Amino acid sequence: MVSGWRAALVAVLVGGVVLAIGWWLNRPDSPGTTGTTDPPAGAGVLACPPALDLACDGLAAEVGAARRTYTGGEVTEGTVVIAEAAALPEAAEPFARTPVAIAVWHEKAPTLSETCGGIDVACLVENAGRAWNDLGGSASWGSLGLGLADATQGAVDLDAWRLVDGAGPPASFADAVRLRSADDGTLLSDLVLFPTRADAVISGEAAIAGQLVNAQNRTGRLDVFYPTASGWVEYRVVAGPGRAADRLLSDLLAPELQAVLGSLGLRPLDGEATGLMQGLGQPGTPLPALTDAEKDSLIASWTNTFGG
Repeated sequence: MVSGWRAALVAVLVGGVVLAIGWWLNRPDSPGTTGTTDPPAGAGVLACPPALDLACDGLAAEVGAARRTYTGGEVTEGTVVIAEAAALPEAAEPFARTPVAIAVWHEKAPTLSETCGGIDVACLVENAGRAWNDLGGSASWGSLGLGLADATQGAVDLDAWRLVDGAGPPASFADAVRLRSADDGTLLSDLVLFPTRADAVISGEAAIAGQLVNAQNRTGRLDVFYPTASGWVEYRVVAGPGRAADRLLSDLLAPELQAVLGSLGLRPLDGEATGLMQGLGQPGTPLPALTDAEKDSLIASWTNTFGG
């Protein structure tokens, strides 16, 4: 027989092992992570805005980096940031680009395409707010609602508004824009979370690409269409202090990484995208870059339409 004190000792040891296993299985993640596995010590950190989540998750996996979300501000030690050029220091280097595109819920796209002879921004602007049964669709769909991101906040969203403004929206247009978000990344995640709020959105292709699979897993399929001519927005990359950031930047700028951008929802700076992500297509002709005067005019137009 086991004596009483020995039995107690065994119980304490077994209990300690159980507690240790429980702590290990339920230990907290490192602060600031996005749920990805941290790389070995000394590796860099890749930070991107939410619109580039899909692309940056893939790039981080390619180069063995940790992932963080970039919300602006200083680029910290060991970190490399990819974001719109306007959000980064002048020293940031060109990295990739994205065109403005249109995402429409799959079950409604054929009806809209038949009504307009194809889906473009002019079609959306002309029919925004109209009852779907007048367009040949189901009365249960209500009226055609659109989604846009704040044109005062980012280059992609300003270019999207350039196309809408150029199509001559009526005075009632704001009522048909039932989903307005702070930026294109938030717009697409809001669309997936609240699918009845909008039937179509005009946004950056990279943000749309980042939610294609998520939409299908949660709600339904998004079909992507391209304006005949649209703006292209450039993303840049900049490294913070430290060797880890320098190494990561070098890896990201290697030609091999440019070759995989198409499969991650981004476009290379030059030439055609190879291995394009399923669901994306051929963008239209690039429009000239906006001048400062044109930007000011478009921001004023947005403010007049939707308020300050």
